[in-house]
Amino acid sequence: MAGFPIVLEDTEFKFLNFNKVLCLSPHPDDVEYAMLGSMVKFKNTQFDIVVISQGGDFDETSDVSRHKECESIWEDYSNISGKFLDIKYVKDVGEDELINKIETLVNIEEYDAIFIPPEEDAHFEHRLVNTISNALVRRKKCGIINYKTPSSLEKWEPNFFVDLELEVQRKDVKSAYNIVWYKKLSGMKKFKSQQDKSFFNEDVLDNFHKVYQCSMKGLLHVESFKIIKGYF
Repeated sequence: MAGFPIVLEDTEFKFLNFNKVLCLSPHPDDVEYAMLGSMVKFKNTQFDIVVISQGGDFDETSDVSRHKECESIWEDYSNISGKFLDIKYVKDVGEDELINKIETLVNIEEYDAIFIPPEEDAHFEHRLVNTISNALVRRKKCGIINYKTPSSLEKWEPNFFVDLELEVQRKDVKSAYNIVWYKKLSGMKKFKSQQDKSFFNEDVLDNFHKVYQCSMKGLLHVESFKIIKGYF
């Protein structure tokens, strides 16, 4: 989507005025890593998550226990819910079977948009999930939006950002803290099986949420997205 990048800031609004969106997560933690701050911030939008697998192949942590880590985050927020497909690895199913499983689990007609990883992604399972998006929304008034992943390639260019800075004054002390960024970091710590992975390192997490052009505008931490198709 060409045009000037958009920054979403006002917590009184829904996410792009959406009532309900579907977020496809190739692996446990993909969606939360990409957009938990946005889900926390825009509490008037319902975010439904479908976790497609138990994790990646050749990853010793891949099993149903990772699903429980997701659930430990979802239960903290009334506007976040999730479901799981009965798939060990994304690569275990073809496109037609994956589409059928998702359409059996959820009704795409209910959603204003679906969120997926980018096409320009170094992880082949992220790209596979990206490829089914147009088939899922065929003949439906449902938008498609990319969320940034740690494996998104540099040539992927987001065109809107969600500001995660929201300071809230604490009643008990004369100080303020950034509640959205705090809750994002707290959520990431619930993925206990992944804490030794490089992309869960505190410095990496911090850098993932920094965009130079946004920092020049005073936005220290953002989540990055790209509108592929939308109906507003």
